[in-house]
Amino acid sequence: MGKHERGWVEATEKLTAQLANDAEPDGDLEAEGRPDLAEALADRIRADFPDRTAVRHAGNSYDSLGDLIVESDGGSETFLEAKFVASGGTRANLGQDTLTQFELFEDATAWSDFREEIGFPEDRQALLQEFDDYPDDVRDWSYKSAVYDRAKHLKNVLDVSRGQNTGSRADEVLADPDATETEREAARIVNAILELDREEKLAYFDHLREAEQNPRNVETFAHLIVCGYHTADALREHFDTDLDEIKRLLENDSYRLYEVDKNSGTVSVENPSELLAGFEWADTRVEIPEDGTSVSVVTGPPGNRRRVLNIAYNWKNKFQGIQTPSMNVFVPEA
Repeated sequence: MGKHERGWVEATEKLTAQLANDAEPDGDLEAEGRPDLAEALADRIRADFPDRTAVRHAGNSYDSLGDLIVESDGGSETFLEAKFVASGGTRANLGQDTLTQFELFEDATAWSDFREEIGFPEDRQALLQEFDDYPDDVRDWSYKSAVYDRAKHLKNVLDVSRGQNTGSRADEVLADPDATETEREAARIVNAILELDREEKLAYFDHLREAEQNPRNVETFAHLIVCGYHTADALREHFDTDLDEIKRLLENDSYRLYEVDKNSGTVSVENPSELLAGFEWADTRVEIPEDGTSVSVVTGPPGNRRRVLNIAYNWKNKFQGIQTPSMNVFVPEA
């Protein structure tokens, strides 16, 4: 989260606390934050906690667990993590090297370094260079975005529509008897890059499979993701010290994750205690399949193995193998 976004988010959280307490909203917070989202979130908190005695902001940025704390009769506290999201589906979109950065694998090479070591960038460039019909403005390899621009041109040749899978479109072109030779060549190269990317991921998974794992780090990562800590900064702030406290809050049913849609103002609530109900935290590890481009965090004894997270190794832009490698994290029960 950038500095600007963190500013309006924190202002909106503070404004939510004021509104939930039926206090006069601060004009500066209204100007800096999103009063519409604050009102929607405050309404939901008022409905969910009719016996509340106070709602307070937990502090700046990542200083504490949760963003808001609801105090209720009898002195009990419930910690709320507030997330302002553009859409649902993916629980977290993290950097490509997150699993090695946080030492879920203690002696493994980072994904970015692994690709360099096996020559993936050079192999990808060689495939892109097989296409002869690039326009003059993308023939130069000396600038940083040359790979992206060439991949974009191949997509344009294939006429990939918005939201369409590039590989599926390439297959359509190859099956079309009326496709031109230029279109067929673009489709062949796209499919070759997709296959190169898949082979590289499978090779990396072979590497991860041989590495030592740190079960506590895997368990910490899983808990933090389920509880709403979805950025590297948030993970880093809580990673070394807060697992036991999070588990205590979950055991006491004292933690909630509130997601507010930034476009519609719709508020949804998840109770991590319910998501993780029945989990036995034993032999927690990252499970790596023999075939596929996703891994899973699993836990529990042999007779009660449970999947906590699915983690897909992914490229966000253009198509797989081209731009912005990342990890998409999903909660199966969500």
